[in-house]
Amino acid sequence: MNNSEESKQKLEGVETKPDIDIGKAIATLRQTLLLSISEFSMRTGYSRVHLSRVEAGERKVTPEMIETVRKAFHLDASWPDCVDLPSSDNAVDPSVADLKTLSSIEATKERLFALRKELELNQKEFAKLTGISVANIEAVEYERRKLTMRMAKRIEDACGIGTEWLLHGDEGAKYHPCGQRMNSFLKRHPEARKLVWEMMERENDV
Repeated sequence: MNNSEESKQKLEGVETKPDIDIGKAIATLRQTLLLSISEFSMRTGYSRVHLSRVEAGERKVTPEMIETVRKAFHLDASWPDCVDLPSSDNAVDPSVADLKTLSSIEATKERLFALRKELELNQKEFAKLTGISVANIEAVEYERRKLTMRMAKRIEDACGIGTEWLLHGDEGAKYHPCGQRMNSFLKRHPEARKLVWEMMERENDV
């Protein structure tokens, strides 16, 4: 392998695995976090078809995709090279293991319950506010089912609480989420978009 080819297989100084192994690492990550292809697609911005082909080793994995997955799930620069394949619980790196704990049914139940208490709402009142049935709220809080992305998005729209916090415990994304409600507002208000861009550019200049 010449230097140019080797550099293409590196991202931030970490040599990456062949595409088939990266696809397996992505599948391992998704399954560890109990995410469907659709949910993983929403988190990363890649289509379900693309992700399915990547997991099967049928599509090339770009450095940009690796970086996108790292950022979406707060993984360090050692992923996916730290994952030994075939996958097992012992092969999951610590950052992914932490995510698995934060994304567990028990953890999401605790966050949902804590949010209701923070808002001082009982289950019936919370159901009316969010449009989620009392039965589903009760099922999540009693760990009979997982909190879905659809339910989390309804909570985000109704309460201004981020799906990333609800589903995965990302404290930095709890308040003022950048979800559909925010996107719709920014589309309607170009002056707000301009302000955000100016703030981003100032941050880049620092």
